Amino acid sequence: MHLNVRPFGVALGLAALLLLFTCPPGPHPAQGATALGLQDDFIRVAEQVMPSVVSLKAIRVVTVQPMGPSEDFFRGTPFEGAFREMGGQPIRRRLVGQGSGVIIDPRGYILTNNHVVAGSQQLQVHLNDGREVTGRLVGADPRFDIALVQVPVTGLRAARLGDSTQIRVGQWAVAIGSPFGLEKTMTVGIISATGRRGLGKGTYGDFIQTDASINPGNSGGPLLDINGQVVGINSMISAQGQGIGFAIPINLARQIIAPWIK
Repeated sequence: MHLNVRPFGVALGLAALLLLFTCPPGPHPAQGATALGLQDDFIRVAEQVMPSVVSLKAIRVVTVQPMGPSEDFFRGTPFEGAFREMGGQPIRRRLVGQGSGVIIDPRGYILTNNHVVAGSQQLQVHLNDGREVTGRLVGADPRFDIALVQVPVTGLRAARLGDSTQIRVGQWAVAIGSPFGLEKTMTVGIISATGRRGLGKGTYGDFIQTDASINPGNSGGPLLDINGQVVGINSMISAQGQGIGFAIPINLARQIIAPWIK
């Protein structure tokens, strides 16, 4: 028996075309949906944590000897009397160092680096809402480069502290701070490594490495995970290369400052 299958094939083709033009389009590709979702996550982190990040100015006054010959340079020569005062009088200069900090307690406690506030005679804290207040140093640990500052303001929004033992290489990392005085700056990268040792001079060696952009002024600011939790305190950068920054694990910082919080 000879079967004529041509009409069936034509009918099948027509049915397929009909379905193609009448069915609604499928969902967007997964890549697009993921990118938009990730963007929303970054926006959420910024909105949640920016109010908890502050800019710090550490002020101190130093005495500087002007350029000129020393007191003994002309001693015993015919010019001793004429040039004795050539060096001039010492000059007092106001030096201002800048860094960042993160509010960890609504009672005004701010976590930062020791090297940001070390030797300061006055601490000016610029809050996210524009207020500038004077802070006081509550405690500092030079070995671990951790310091705690308190401002006379209550009801502040404190950042959520995460668990730095749970971070993994490859996960998202977000840094917020005031690089070069540019307040409210947010950068994004990944956790590049954990447990880095032998860095700096006389510092504790268990740093989190990240390629989230960190520059002078970021010191003391928070390193965050994608959920907006603080996992580290940004501390230093590599002078030899770009995209290599280091943060102190938040679990270590919490242990150090615990006795200082009343």
